[in-house]
Amino acid sequence: MRYISTLVLLFICTMSFAQLATGIRLGFTAGTPIGPAEEGATGKPGIGTVAGVVTEYNITEKWGLRMEAYYTQKKSSFSTPAEVDEYNYLYEPPGADTMVWIAAEFKGDVDGGFDNRYIEVPVLGHYYISEHWNVALGPYVGYLLQGEISGVSNGSVRIGVADLPVENQEFDESQHLQTWDYGVIGGVRYETDFGLNYEFRLSSGLRSVFKETYPLADGVIRNVYVQLTAGYRFTGKRRGEA
Repeated sequence: MRYISTLVLLFICTMSFAQLATGIRLGFTAGTPIGPAEEGATGKPGIGTVAGVVTEYNITEKWGLRMEAYYTQKKSSFSTPAEVDEYNYLYEPPGADTMVWIAAEFKGDVDGGFDNRYIEVPVLGHYYISEHWNVALGPYVGYLLQGEISGVSNGSVRIGVADLPVENQEFDESQHLQTWDYGVIGGVRYETDFGLNYEFRLSSGLRSVFKETYPLADGVIRNVYVQLTAGYRFTGKRRGEA
């Protein structure tokens, strides 16, 4: 986290003697992690929030550099068949007075969702198509502040030679999420004459959201999300203003 803060501070200090524009962005995200899935799996995009600060520097009349730091929430839901060799099952041994957690083979269905919250820092080059319109493209890096992938499972577990039912048992796979994410992001923005702007973006992760050791992820499952935001420029001038 301190590396991201240092990067933001360094950028601002480097450009402090140049003509800068600073502002904020607020809006919504929508999307889902995308990658190889089990046959029969389904998913739905989730809606989250995004909020952060923007620093821009116009290099020429047409080209500029933009750096941001923002909080973003990436949500989605899914339903998938699953076969797990080491499933945590709450088991009551015959004749025992207490229940214990054991690792057992599970086969059934899982219904759950993602609710992952990141600090993301993109560095974008932007090009002015006209006085009011510009497009931007560049890389981003994200740090997972809070990750959650949880839900309920139904099916059965094999203990010895017996199959025991699993009904609406909670599961939590959050410990298998990657701490860092990175990818590319691009979009189009419309700027008004009054400091307001509106922007649509698409981002795609280049790294799997899961650790390589996660047994249920067979391949790269990356964050693919859109952002729809409104922004306001506090300082600096829009390109083309006197």
